[in-house]
Order: sequence, then C-alpha cells, then structure tokens
Amino acid sequence: MAAGKIAAARFANLEAIAHLRRGSEAVSGFPDGAIKDRLELDLQLALGPCLIATQGFLSNDFAATFTRARELCERLSDAPEYPHVMYWLALVHGYRGEMPEALDACTAALGLAEAAGNRPAALNAMCGIGSVLMAMGRLVEARRMIERGLAEFDMCNEAEILATRAAGRDVGVAGMAVLGWILWALGYPDMAMARMGAALQRAEAIGDPHSQAFASYYASVLHAFRCEPAVAHTHAARCLALSEKHGFGHWRNLSRTVRGICANQLDPSSGSLATVGSELAEFVGSVYQFAITALYALLSQAFLAKHQLMPAREIISKGLASAEQNSERMFNAEFFRQNARALVIEGGACVSTNAQKLLEESLAIAHGQQARSLELRAAADLARLYRDQGRRAEARDLLAPVYGWFTEGFDTPDLKDAKTLLDELMCARRRQRPSAWRE
Repeated sequence: MAAGKIAAARFANLEAIAHLRRGSEAVSGFPDGAIKDRLELDLQLALGPCLIATQGFLSNDFAATFTRARELCERLSDAPEYPHVMYWLALVHGYRGEMPEALDACTAALGLAEAAGNRPAALNAMCGIGSVLMAMGRLVEARRMIERGLAEFDMCNEAEILATRAAGRDVGVAGMAVLGWILWALGYPDMAMARMGAALQRAEAIGDPHSQAFASYYASVLHAFRCEPAVAHTHAARCLALSEKHGFGHWRNLSRTVRGICANQLDPSSGSLATVGSELAEFVGSVYQFAITALYALLSQAFLAKHQLMPAREIISKGLASAEQNSERMFNAEFFRQNARALVIEGGACVSTNAQKLLEESLAIAHGQQARSLELRAAADLARLYRDQGRRAEARDLLAPVYGWFTEGFDTPDLKDAKTLLDELMCARRRQRPSAWRE
C-alpha cells in the first residue's frame, strides 16, 4: 500500500495502480473483519483517483472500485471516506449525462460531508454542484456555488487540499477552470480569463499532470468560444500531449476534438472537420456526455463558417437532442442562433421570418439564463437581419442595450463586431435626421 501511495503522490498513476492492486491481493488473504475492511477501503480510496485519471469515471475498473468502496463504507458504518465515495457516484451520473441525478447525488454528498465536518469532501461536492448547474444552464446559481467553494478552499490547510484529490484532480484548479466558463457565459470575458489563468498557474505550481490536463482543456474551450483559435489550439495541444504521456484517455479524446476544430479555423483548406466529427461521435457513443454540448456548439459553428450546412445541421440536432436528453441547456441559445444562421446562408423563401423566430428564441433563452455573451451574439444576428430588412431603428434599439450592459471584454471579437454594427446603425440614424427634420 505504501508503495502505491508514494507512486500516486508522484502522479505516477499506472505504477500506483499496479502497486495498489498487489496490495489488494495481499489484503484479500487477511481474516475477515473491520481491520481487513479498513485496509481494503484505504486501498480503494487510493486506487480511485488513479483510475479516474487514466481510465475515466465510466470504465469498468473504476465502477468496480466505486462499488467495492461504497460497500466497505456501509459495512464500516462510520467511515469518514463515505462522502468522497458518494461524490464518485455523482461524477458517474454526470459523465453519463444524467444531470438531475448528478445534482441530487452531489447535493447528498455535500450534506454528508458537512455533517461529518469533512471539508475536502464538501469542497469536491460544491465543485460538482457548480459544474452540473453550469451544464444545466443555471449559471447564476453555478457561479454562487463555485465561488463559495473557492472561498472555502482558500482556508484549507495542505492536508485538506491533498484530500480533495480523491476526485482525481486538485479542486482549486477545477473550481477556477469551471468558473472561467461560467463567467464568460455570464458576460465577463476578462474575469473569465483571470480565473482561467489562475487555474493554469496553480496546475503548473502543484505539478499534477491530471490537473494540468484539466485546466488546459477548459482553457482551450474558453478561448475557442472567445474566437481565439490560435490560443485555443495551443492549450488543446498541451492537454493532448499530457494525455498521451500519462495515459489520460478521457482528456485525449476531448482535446483532439478542440485541436481539430481550431486547426481548421487556422487553416480553412484543411479537411479536419470531418475527422473531428467522426471522432466526437465515437467518443460520445462510448457513453461520455458531460458538457458535450460545448463541443457540438464549437463544431457546428466551424461547419457554418465553411457554409457546410448539412453537417452543421446534423451537429446542431445532436446538440439539441443531448440538451433535451441530459437537461444540459447551457448552449441551447447558441444552437437556435446557429440554426438561424444556417437558414440565412441557405437563403430562399421565408428565410427572414423563420430565422427571426429562431433568433428571438435564442435571445429569450440567453436572457433567461443571464448568459450575456450568448445574448449578445443572438442580438447582433437579429439586428443584422433587421438591418437587411431596412428596419434599422429596430436593429439599433435591440442591440444597443445588450451591448451597453457590458463593462469589459471590449477587445474580444464578439464585442468588436457588435460595436462595429452598432456604429453603422447609429451613423445611418444620423444620416436620416436632416430629411426627417425637413419633413
């Protein structure tokens, strides 16, 4: 057992797994009783994070470890590890895309942890709750929970920080990375970058490859949504390199998707999108579901940029189907906006009417979620539609208050594009004034 824990502390997951399995075999020969159960539970708790990193939450090996750890906790009745094990259950639900079940399990784990005075387990549960709420589109609640967890994290001692890694990664890194996505969606692109930067710095400082891969993936997606493909590609490549070196199959598949999307944006002549689409379908087919709609939204946008309408609509349909099946509605506004964009590109009869309905729905969803970044995109697209119909005053009145809400991020492409459009509409208004006065 000692050799396995030492290897795990060095982040040598595969070596640790081998040692810990040998330890389990040795313990299996002990006489039945509480001592044997306690020793085996210690082994399972050490083994779990190593399996999470290398095989993911949905592997058969991790399922067996979780099941055995839960059984041992129940047999020991007062095992302090029980909240950690119940959080594992929440993660299994989350990665299967069972968001309501994941939220219930995280909430239960938080209650168990707080009742037991187990701050590390409570921090993991808070991070889990925030992550699930984010995926469900409940962004304000998600931000509140993650920030609560990070405030608690700042008060932890080193032993408590190490104990949070029962979830397979540093909870400080995970919390700040998830908060980066939330803040971007809520309309705070600069604050999102600051939090993501802090997550990346912490991951490097502690030297945990799995936390580094976690932060790099979340950073790649954040930059992709900020329309910064070169930076996103760099982070995705970093995540992929870490994953291939350390055997992180889960992050390897995710980072390859983001890297492929960004590679196509950097070199539109490449044919990487078809490969990305097939790889993503294969990965999702292996049951992984958590926050998969983020990748659908990025991939469909890439297809639309190349005016490849059939694959774009196929991905959008998959995204909406996943959202409906999993209650994962963070990017529903984006999917409706993209469907409208596909109609505009295609042209034909009733385009304006149908696109307008979709954009109005996108705007309503984003507004209801307080997802200001997605609301701005929908408002800008609807304003362009109004402009092209000659409804410039309506376009200006629609876009101006949405753009005016923002207090940061003015160097990002979305805000620059909205400002350019708004300036155009304002100039048109000024040109119209003299004739109106003469009348």
